[in-house]
Amino acid sequence: MKRGWRRALGASVLALAAWSTAGLSVTAAAAVPTFSQRSHQWSRDALGSDPIDTIGSAGCALTAVTMVTAAYGYSTNPQQLNRWLTEHGGYIENDLLLWRQAGAATQGSVRWQWLHVPGIVSQLKTGDQDIEDLPPQSLVEAQLDAGRLVVAEVRLYGGMHFVVITGHSGHILNINDPWYGD
Repeated sequence: MKRGWRRALGASVLALAAWSTAGLSVTAAAAVPTFSQRSHQWSRDALGSDPIDTIGSAGCALTAVTMVTAAYGYSTNPQQLNRWLTEHGGYIENDLLLWRQAGAATQGSVRWQWLHVPGIVSQLKTGDQDIEDLPPQSLVEAQLDAGRLVVAEVRLYGGMHFVVITGHSGHILNINDPWYGD
């Protein structure tokens, strides 16, 4: 394992998107590149068309998607994917990632599947999180065991944040974190 964190996310995972490929065989334990949303190369670029938010300040979902896309063999980085998404309707309200467009830069070769988490729809509308609505860790582990990378919403300093779950060892989940770039 590269410098990816080994943490039991347990009660932190709130929303999941499992990524897979059409026609490519990649396991969740494959090398997943690390990118930092705070890299000097793109951290000051506007996120989507937002006049305030940048990749560095609010680009964790974009950067997580970039890591997954690159893991499946597509040459990209957060700056390139942000540019593509901005030009192809990949954001709503200026800077909110439109998940169904996230895999479109690969012409549909990388696809995502939203995993149902009870109560998550109302949470996504109100931003109110309920600790009782968390998915079981076994759901995450099953996706990883099936060779799918998982993008998960977690809490970072109390706010929404996205990471890539790259594998697990027992009940310890391995993640790539876009904020820290590891």
